[in-house]
This record gives sequence, C-alpha cells and structure tokens, in this order.
Amino acid sequence: MKINFTGHSATERETEITQEEMALLFEVMKEEFITHIEFGTFDCHSYSLQDKAIKQLCQSNQVDVFYKKDRLAFFQAIMNNMENPYG
Repeated sequence: MKINFTGHSATERETEITQEEMALLFEVMKEEFITHIEFGTFDCHSYSLQDKAIKQLCQSNQVDVFYKKDRLAFFQAIMNNMENPYG
C-alpha cells in the first residue's frame, strides 16, 4: 500500500508499507483496542464516536458495558475470531 503524508517538515513524502508491516499494525490495533476496552470507563459522559459504538455493540448483544469482565470477555472473543486480512 502506498501512502502520502506530510512529515515534520513541510515536504510531502511517499513510502510503501509492506504486507508484513500491515499485518503487524493490524495486530497492534487489536491489542490497543482491547486495552481501551479493559481500562475505559464508558460512563454516560463519553462522547467519542468509538465509545458510543462500543456501548451500542454491548447494548445490542446484552453485554454490560459498565462491568469490565463482561465487556472484556465479549470484545476479546470478537478479536480472537477476527482474522488478520493482511497476514
């Protein structure tokens, strides 16, 4: 996959990300998501799109979003069954 981005200087750079790097990034994102699920609070004042989606998924699947063990087990099962499309 080729991407363009503006680095720390004002020059635009192009690089190519390998399949192996994409696979690694996918696995890192899964782990970061689980960390967010484990340590997030998800109180009624969570306004982020991610937290709203997490709450909605929990609600539609009868998972108690406020009970860490329940939501962690639910999302860990999803992540364990989610295949890496890059590797």
